[in-house]
Amino acid sequence: MDFRGIETMDLDKADMLFQACMKDLLTREGFDGDGDLWEEEVARLNKAAQKSLVDPANRFFVAEKENELLGTIALQTPGHMLNSMIQVEPGAMEIACVYVHPAHQRSGIGRFLFQHACRELKAIGKQKFYLDAGFTSSQQYWLSKLGEPSRLLENYWGPGKPHMVWVKKVD
Repeated sequence: MDFRGIETMDLDKADMLFQACMKDLLTREGFDGDGDLWEEEVARLNKAAQKSLVDPANRFFVAEKENELLGTIALQTPGHMLNSMIQVEPGAMEIACVYVHPAHQRSGIGRFLFQHACRELKAIGKQKFYLDAGFTSSQQYWLSKLGEPSRLLENYWGPGKPHMVWVKKVD
């Protein structure tokens, strides 16, 4: 499996991956009838991928095997949402846009992407990262990998639906 920066030629494949991932995620999360949320999230992910092609402060990576895009991860300047939740250090990076195609989940691709993203952070001299999650399944995954969140925003998405934020040192 290869880990590399996204290229213009990858954008269509990335869009298809985002569509598959969001359809699967929203169905599992009970939002399968919310087409607006699906469209907004796919558009947001596509915008992040495109932004990385022109903004060196935002890096977007793909995991690829035999010309098939299996997953994505980004290192980006923390966005408005994260900045509204916690005090973000200047120059900090956020790990974001972590998606693995539903057909390839639970096969180590997420771990592969995360390990390579941490190597990239080290290579550019970053000592810590921020990561946030609002979807329950995403929260469960990151709880198992990163432990308890640094900040838990109770009922952020409604009763019993928190948002979680991790601030972690790069290992």
